[in-house]
Amino acid sequence: MKFRAVITDGLAMRDFMNISLSLSKFSKECIMRITTRKVYYIISEEESGPRRPLVWCELPVNFYFKEYNVVGVNDQYNEIYLEFSTGLLARSLSILKQVVKTLKIKLTNKQSPCLTLEMDLVAEEISSQVVHDIPVEVISRKHWSDYEEPRFNDFHVSIQMPNLKALKNIVERLRNMSHSLIVSANKNGRLTFQIKTNVVTVAAHFTDLSVQSFAVGQIPTTDDDDGEDPNLISSTIEIKKFLMFLTGLQISNCRTLCSIVHGKMVKLYMEQPGALSIQVFLTELAA
Repeated sequence: MKFRAVITDGLAMRDFMNISLSLSKFSKECIMRITTRKVYYIISEEESGPRRPLVWCELPVNFYFKEYNVVGVNDQYNEIYLEFSTGLLARSLSILKQVVKTLKIKLTNKQSPCLTLEMDLVAEEISSQVVHDIPVEVISRKHWSDYEEPRFNDFHVSIQMPNLKALKNIVERLRNMSHSLIVSANKNGRLTFQIKTNVVTVAAHFTDLSVQSFAVGQIPTTDDDDGEDPNLISSTIEIKKFLMFLTGLQISNCRTLCSIVHGKMVKLYMEQPGALSIQVFLTELAA
């Protein structure tokens, strides 16, 4: 197996660094799936039992890399799966905050498999190179099925998200009062974030948001507290993980959607067309 890629564009390097920093907020470990057309970051729930997806991130090769070459397991499965520390990757790529001419990424063998990052720095006409070796585990072909792309097509509603920075400020305050967050939406473009405790109920409402889809005729009947909306779609999720999304993924110029399966799941989708897409899957908290 071989892998070598080169980034020379400053904007692409900055985005690549920001994505890696963001993913380190979700988990200590991640999977990098390397294919001929895309690079994927995959993070699973940190729990025993069958793996459940938490984060699925796709980066198109053509946007980021000037040079790119991958030789996978064989001609039929021309892919590579690597597992490594998100923290090590984030710290290594923080060098990109300086003036860097090129970033080279290679799969190497230095007594053990490594993802080697070579960064050519330029400072006051003096060039230097920084090299970081990140230990990796090569995932064998028989385990690839554990990291298949999650496919959910039964969302009852998909709605535009409000300004994430403003929402982050609200959710940070709610977290001090509850560990769970009720996310609900209706077909009229209202998205609500609510906590309920024995002492207090607090809700933040965002209205006039664009509704991308709504499953008419398939909605479980519920009773909204204000008596105005019998078809409110909602799911109760862990507020800490929702805040990870808001805190970690500070990526500009993105389209962001919230999709809900009533009583089961919230999916957060962030897309910068042609540059990246990120899905975060937050399952319903057990009662």
